[in-house]
Amino acid sequence: MKHFNIIILTFLFISCSVTSELNKQIDQSQKESLVNSPFETAGGMSSELKMQKKYRIQYENELSELIKANKTDTIILTESYDFICFGCPSDNIQIFNKNKLITYNKQIPEKNYKRTVELLSENLRDSTGYYYNDIIELKEEIRKGHNWNSNPQKYGTDKCFDGGHTFYTVFYPSGKIESMYMRCWTPIEFRNEK
Repeated sequence: MKHFNIIILTFLFISCSVTSELNKQIDQSQKESLVNSPFETAGGMSSELKMQKKYRIQYENELSELIKANKTDTIILTESYDFICFGCPSDNIQIFNKNKLITYNKQIPEKNYKRTVELLSENLRDSTGYYYNDIIELKEEIRKGHNWNSNPQKYGTDKCFDGGHTFYTVFYPSGKIESMYMRCWTPIEFRNEK
């Protein structure tokens, strides 16, 4: 009977661990970006990361397949959080793969994401004319070989009164994963260059 209980408990612990290796790697990379972040708001994001680890299972299989199939270009994942919701999962997830944008939007009050796919123009504009200037800038920094995530203040600030929190996570063809925490991305034309 004792052995039977041990087997049952072992099975329960194994089945409760639904977090994939990719999910763990993303979580670890994002936690590292918080430790190295110059933004004061980074310190309050750990409960959101813990929650997102549970919600990420809704799109991690698709992300994993994209990473496996992509051998020539980076994939950029953005997970954006509402500024006024503490401990909440990301309400908007975007996966950029070349000119393809896969979006997962949180459905309220449900706990699921709604998936949409859109092909963007060559200069990364969507069908509404929205221009993904942050992704274009990051892709250019990565293409140049710059350490894009070492100085988040180059791209934005935490001295803003609205907006949200966003994690940018880049998946390289080599298997390397890097992340950056951003409070408020600031378009180039509005930055105070020093």
